[in-house]
Amino acid sequence: MITIVEDFYSPEDLGIMSLYFMNTPFLESYHSKEWQVSNRLQAYPVHESAQIPKSDDPRSAYQIFKRTLENKTNLKPLYIKTLLRKIKLSELKESAVFKNDRPHMDDETFNYAGLVYFNSNSIKDGTKLYSDERDFEPTLIVGARVNRLVLYNTQQPHSTPMDQHVEERWVQPVFLITEKQTLDKYNSYINKDLK
Repeated sequence: MITIVEDFYSPEDLGIMSLYFMNTPFLESYHSKEWQVSNRLQAYPVHESAQIPKSDDPRSAYQIFKRTLENKTNLKPLYIKTLLRKIKLSELKESAVFKNDRPHMDDETFNYAGLVYFNSNSIKDGTKLYSDERDFEPTLIVGARVNRLVLYNTQQPHSTPMDQHVEERWVQPVFLITEKQTLDKYNSYINKDLK
């Protein structure tokens, strides 16, 4: 299942989310966390915000995303994890993965994963989707487009194109739990880690 939503946020909400993006602190990190590396440049180097905190305030970034997602996709998530991510082209060019696509799957404790694109309108900044994690060629490439949401099953192999078009690629990664069984599995996994 792949879902693409054009003009995801309303113009007003896109402005609020963009301001949130510009005023949020970011920490150096890397993707995917399933890769064990000693230096972030051995993987896909990123700058990430903390998870956008859950809030009941209708003007919060969390509620803007949740409300928009429910209205535009008819999904009713039981749990949402979302954050902000920047990818700097200068760091990407220095990384071990540059020009070497490394398809991966996301955390299976979620049902869906995806991105909202913020600052590019290029296929070079989109997402490559594969039939199998061992494939060399993607089955589908979803190009980046400002304010486009792409959602897919977390076990859908995917990667980011390496010919990044912008100096800083801005995206909002999204992870959703939509099934009670998955939520129970997630909660038992989290509680196990807390013991």
